[in-house]
Amino acid sequence: MEFHPNNWLGRWQNFESYITSTDPYLQLAWQEAEAAAAALPMFKSGAKQFWQTACVTTSIGNPHTLGGWTITPADGGKLCIAWTDADGNTLGRAVYHLDHVLERGLEGKENALFVAEDVPADWPFRCLLAMEPMPPRAARLQGGLLSHLHFQYASGPEHLFDPDTHALCSPLWYATMCDGDGTLLEQCNIVRALHRLPVWEELPEL
Repeated sequence: MEFHPNNWLGRWQNFESYITSTDPYLQLAWQEAEAAAAALPMFKSGAKQFWQTACVTTSIGNPHTLGGWTITPADGGKLCIAWTDADGNTLGRAVYHLDHVLERGLEGKENALFVAEDVPADWPFRCLLAMEPMPPRAARLQGGLLSHLHFQYASGPEHLFDPDTHALCSPLWYATMCDGDGTLLEQCNIVRALHRLPVWEELPEL
């Protein structure tokens, strides 16, 4: 993967908020997703249940469900990431550098390992393993899907993958962030696309 800092900049929203939302349009999107997913083995316990398990953002070192990130540029092509909880409270902020690329990470694809600078070794957000945002954030301006990415985090890389084999420690953990500037329609269409449903051109009548 080629690391382009600009692809990561901006506000990111935790996908868990889509799952727990009481918005009637998102609830309709999930209702139709449940029906479409019923025939797929991976969703045998239900689509929402699957994603609630896979996308959890709490961890041993962090009991707070994440609200999202705000990522701004830092010197030398680095990223400044501010972590917030679901109520918008700041959990911490640090400058991260790209340490290296893990060849087979989440989805079996290349993942970037970012490491925070000048933070305690046991800080729960010190290491961030993430897929490249897909599609690029600008795609939504041409009618594309909302940019999103899967990630994991921990205080050290040894908690994310085996230092010898590089196998993920938690291969079923798919915490997910979506472009925080997305409209309600775009949020609904992420839910629909994940379950192979055609996207809505506009919000339907309820």
